[in-house]
Amino acid sequence: MSINKCIHALVSGLAAENAVISPGSRNAPIIYHLSNSNLKCYSVVDERSAGFVALGVAKATGKPVILNCTSGTAVLNYYPAIAEAFYARVPLIVLTADRPPEKIDVWDGQAIRQKGVFANHIRAEFETPDTYEEASSFSAIADKVNAYFEKQIPGPIHINVPIREPFYADLAAIKSDQKTTALPNRKAEISLRLLQEHLGENFQGKNILVFNGMQSGEAVKLNVDCLACQTVEISDITSNIPSELVSWDAFLYSHIKSSFEKIETLKPDILITTGTTTVSKALKLFLKKHPPEKHIHLSFFNELGRMFDTEPLVVNPTSEMEYSPDEELVGMAMWSPFKKAWVEQVADFQKKFEQLDWNEFNEFSAVKTFLQTLQNDCVLHLANSMAVRYVSYLEKELEGKNILIRSNRGTSGIDGCTSTAVGEALMTKKPVYLITGDVAFLYDINALWNEKLPENLKIIILNNQGGRIFEMIDGPIAMGDAMRFQVTEQQGSLKKWAKQANITYFKARNTEKLNEKSAQLTKAKSIALLEIISNPPENSRFYSQFKAT
Repeated sequence: MSINKCIHALVSGLAAENAVISPGSRNAPIIYHLSNSNLKCYSVVDERSAGFVALGVAKATGKPVILNCTSGTAVLNYYPAIAEAFYARVPLIVLTADRPPEKIDVWDGQAIRQKGVFANHIRAEFETPDTYEEASSFSAIADKVNAYFEKQIPGPIHINVPIREPFYADLAAIKSDQKTTALPNRKAEISLRLLQEHLGENFQGKNILVFNGMQSGEAVKLNVDCLACQTVEISDITSNIPSELVSWDAFLYSHIKSSFEKIETLKPDILITTGTTTVSKALKLFLKKHPPEKHIHLSFFNELGRMFDTEPLVVNPTSEMEYSPDEELVGMAMWSPFKKAWVEQVADFQKKFEQLDWNEFNEFSAVKTFLQTLQNDCVLHLANSMAVRYVSYLEKELEGKNILIRSNRGTSGIDGCTSTAVGEALMTKKPVYLITGDVAFLYDINALWNEKLPENLKIIILNNQGGRIFEMIDGPIAMGDAMRFQVTEQQGSLKKWAKQANITYFKARNTEKLNEKSAQLTKAKSIALLEIISNPPENSRFYSQFKAT
């Protein structure tokens, strides 16, 4: 048997359609068989960026993506994307080439302890034999990986492949069809009436809050028609489920300083959640301050977070709970005091929120202006730090538009935001917009170091000359002079970076220019970048006004 046939058995056995490859020597046999398969292959030099490009591809397709690199430190650069994929439940097949066992810890080049290196943040891990006597042992690992994705929580799976020299000698193409598979359709709309029956409970007269968290590996929705008059439904910006009250996050955030004492009437008796995490710090603090009597979490998976300090009861959706449009409506004819309080208080806040001087030019108002110009039927990626928060507060601007929201909120890191958007844009013909900050953009600048950048990607950079979030949130002011190490001022020229990457560049310093350049950005026939330059003190002052609303 030969390494050629064994690696072919592994690669051809993996059920995938796309692969992201980073160059190297030790992974040459894997590269060879990936490139000679039916897979669509993408070359990304920087492994950290490659990991997030694969993440974006997997998010867009909903299918496992193969990620391949050479041995040594190249492998470690995958870790940020792997951690994000783990918590966001995104299916990746991480295929790392390795030195054979006898080369580890003997001072051989590019030889590190790769086996188990991702152990804390993967769903499963395998290592192929370091001899090539039977191709069946390699194909058996591929079968186990495929079986995992069909039954378990989606996420990253690591396959470590020790490769001995010589590995160029017998390379030869072996024809075969790539296996393909679709992840299980974990989708359900649950009836609140049938959920009550399943639990043997009666929610009549109870104050019910439904919260849809980040959509992760499943699509579960609760239909509250039968008790809509006593139920309030809110959704995280990353859930892609419309909120009943679109300004709820901004409303709650404006009450943080008062410790939510003024809005105690909004305390739910029953909290019902779907999805996973939330962008909203305010919601977490509110529910910790005013905890529900009961928390029910609807999910196909038994994996559970406790971000509200509750003890949730996990209910797995079944066909017996499925909602039917012809269900008989029951419940009160008028809104309950609980629902009325939520609706009226959020509406009162919205009026005050809209009365802020949005004609002033600052980062917050610039995002509002851009969202108003955003075209229908597109994908909007939101980088971490302030970008995703601004859009969460401004959700009303997206009403009535068919816009798919993406954001790396599994670990909420700024690394890889641009690369993830690149991966998504490679998979769709729709326009893909990324709103990011200057530090997040520069941190992931190697996302632009690719053989071909997608023409449908449009990047909007909020340039405040540093990580100014720390000047806007409570707490960091206590750092004094040391805050300069948090803010990290930078004077890099984004125009020069755009030119180097052959990206069409636009710039705006005021609202008039922003409207003009946003239109040009939308019409651009190739990848384009819009730099929005704002004044940090003005940003902080306006944000303080918002917090006092």
